[in-house]
Amino acid sequence: MEHNINKDKWIDEVLNSTWGMSRAQPVAGLFEQITAKLSEPQTIKMIAFPVKQWVAAAIVLLALNVGSVIYFAQNKGGVTNSKENPLAMEIQSASTYNY
Repeated sequence: MEHNINKDKWIDEVLNSTWGMSRAQPVAGLFEQITAKLSEPQTIKMIAFPVKQWVAAAIVLLALNVGSVIYFAQNKGGVTNSKENPLAMEIQSASTYNY
C-alpha cells in the first residue's frame, strides 16, 4: 500500500514540476518563412548515373568469365585422373554412404 502512495506522490510531483513555466514561443516571422519556402518552385535533383563504374565492373566480370572459360578448357573441366594422384584415388574409394 505504501508503494502505491509513494508512486502517486512521485507522479504528482512530476506533473506539478511544470507549473509556472512559460510556453515556448516561435521566432517572429517563422510562419512566413515556411510559406515562402513552400511556395518556391521545386528544383529536381538529378542523380548522376555512375557510367564509368558500371562499365569498369562489366569489363572486370567479362574478363573473369573469359579467363575461367580458357582455364577450364585447357584443364578439360578440372577433372583429375585418380590414377595419377593416389590421394584422390583413396578419397574416391572411401564410401560416404554411412556418413
